[in-house]
Amino acid sequence: MKFEQIRSKRWGRLLLFAFCAVLFLLAVFLIAYRDAIMAGIWFPTSTNSDEVIYNRQLVSVLKAGCPQGYFGYNESHAVTGTFSTWGPLVIWLYAIPGFFLGAGYNTMFWCNLLFAVLTWVVLAGRLSKRQQFAFAVVLLCLWIPLRQTFTATSEPLHFFLLACVVSGSLAAMQGSRKGEVAALVASALDTMIRPYGVILFLFPMACGWKKPKKGRRIAAIALFAMAATMFSLWSMNQLSAPYGEQALDFTIFEKAAHLDILGAVRYFFEKLCIACRTLYNDYICPTKWGGAEQYIADVTHGFLRVVALTIVTIGLCIYDIIKKRPICFKLCGLVCALTVLLAILVLYDPVQLRRYAAFICVLLLMASVVENDAIVIACVPLALLLVYPTGFVHNEGLPAYDAEMDVQMQQVTAALEESQMQLVQDGTTAWDHTLTFGYGDVDYGYLYAVPAGMGIEFDWNTYIADPDETIRSRYAMVNHGTAAEARLQADGWQPLVSTDDLIVYERANPQ
Repeated sequence: MKFEQIRSKRWGRLLLFAFCAVLFLLAVFLIAYRDAIMAGIWFPTSTNSDEVIYNRQLVSVLKAGCPQGYFGYNESHAVTGTFSTWGPLVIWLYAIPGFFLGAGYNTMFWCNLLFAVLTWVVLAGRLSKRQQFAFAVVLLCLWIPLRQTFTATSEPLHFFLLACVVSGSLAAMQGSRKGEVAALVASALDTMIRPYGVILFLFPMACGWKKPKKGRRIAAIALFAMAATMFSLWSMNQLSAPYGEQALDFTIFEKAAHLDILGAVRYFFEKLCIACRTLYNDYICPTKWGGAEQYIADVTHGFLRVVALTIVTIGLCIYDIIKKRPICFKLCGLVCALTVLLAILVLYDPVQLRRYAAFICVLLLMASVVENDAIVIACVPLALLLVYPTGFVHNEGLPAYDAEMDVQMQQVTAALEESQMQLVQDGTTAWDHTLTFGYGDVDYGYLYAVPAGMGIEFDWNTYIADPDETIRSRYAMVNHGTAAEARLQADGWQPLVSTDDLIVYERANPQ
């Protein structure tokens, strides 16, 4: 079969898009992470503490059906179930490709690469060649979304869902009922994982604005969005463990609920001013003068890229209005992006831009590129990259294999598996399958040694060391000679396994 015949078929085009995506990711990998080819990618040495929690929950689902122990912070846990802060849905979605890729230390990483390829395939089906080229160039210039692709966190899943929303909405605008359903399902899934995802329903709403019975259609979408949001809020309160000491600030909504509209508006602008001053003084200035820590530089670069793409998108809107061309997607992208940005600055913490800026950038980029194939959208991000060269210059690299660490992890895994096998299953609780971890004393990479099915309490070393705090977990991983170890010894805990970098204790008289 000739190449033209293959390309003319739908499955042939999808294979071609997938092949182009693989080539693009391979090129990025070779440019930025070529050293990882020799050292071997091994996520126990990663510098991101969230990745191990994702991984241990995922392998628990793949091998045991669900975690048998609790995942939480400072001995907290979900009201219902055993999953951590992000709830079970995101882990179940990763379990779909994970079932085929296998359970291991790098499972989340391989799933993310697959989601990245699927993102390109879904979006490329609605783009011309010039638009695809523009998308690739700008994505490379932004770099931050690509860097998150080569991690074991959940951002690539959100990129994929966003691509489904944009591509499905574009198909719906052209009369496709399947496209509209795909956009609604993707919006609902993203909302159920993160409540702010409800703003993505704006895309399918806008695409149905000119269709017959638009009132009924928009009302139905609004009800669907409300249901997804209610489920998300219920999941946060019932199916998810509290996230450490960080929490959303709902003061604005509380004031509005009490009809103090002026107070809510005043509080909004006060928080926004405080956030902007924090961004400038604590992040932008230190990065500008050099020598800033990596996370400070990441926040700065993420914020500046969001600002740059916002300006570019506004400029494209003005240009298209003059040319009398469509701006529906760009307007939706701007509203969604600014809403998420303001929510982070006012309701959360500016430091979270280190993570969520990539989502905002991808949102703006997808919304712009489906209506414009002009390469001009790459100019500002490219100039910004030259001034603040994060990607390749400040690249932390991928986690590499550590033989000494691996030996210690195997010892911990064997000891915990043997101890778990000796438990009488009748009468045991989730705490009997949970290990508390002294964060600050031990490298969290050792948590990859916790057997599949067991839970992890990501506790501060000061929390474990405090005799007034109750430790419910059956096992504890601490370091030698620490205050946390002294507290465990005083409470009568018994050593289970000891290595150079840690010691695991087991409660002598389980509660």
